[in-house]
Amino acid sequence: MLFIAGIYQKREELDYYEPIMCSCCTQYGRYESYMEYSVFSFFFIPLFKFNKKFYARTTCCNSLYLIKNKEKGLMMERGQGHNVFLKDSDLELMHKGICNCDMCPNCGSQVSKEHNYCPNCGKSL
Repeated sequence: MLFIAGIYQKREELDYYEPIMCSCCTQYGRYESYMEYSVFSFFFIPLFKFNKKFYARTTCCNSLYLIKNKEKGLMMERGQGHNVFLKDSDLELMHKGICNCDMCPNCGSQVSKEHNYCPNCGKSL
């Protein structure tokens, strides 16, 4: 008897976009969300999803947040994201992104706040 089963990880972008004022970089941006989950498959046919985790990423500085409120994440998954508004209490910061204000406006390379000139292109900051 041949038994072929497996568990693998998947990632799915969710249809959710919320404009925000980012608490990490104080710039305007928006949350984009996605879901990571495990899938059990039998004979290469996915049977069920489990261990779902929902994340939100900011477009301004790419900070990553875990959405702690599972109900809001499930609403996003079902396509009801237009009814969801994330609060700071719904989120847990996983990774603080790089602030766009620490980048050269001319070439886009990362610079320190102490620099008066970009070390990459030499233009004035």
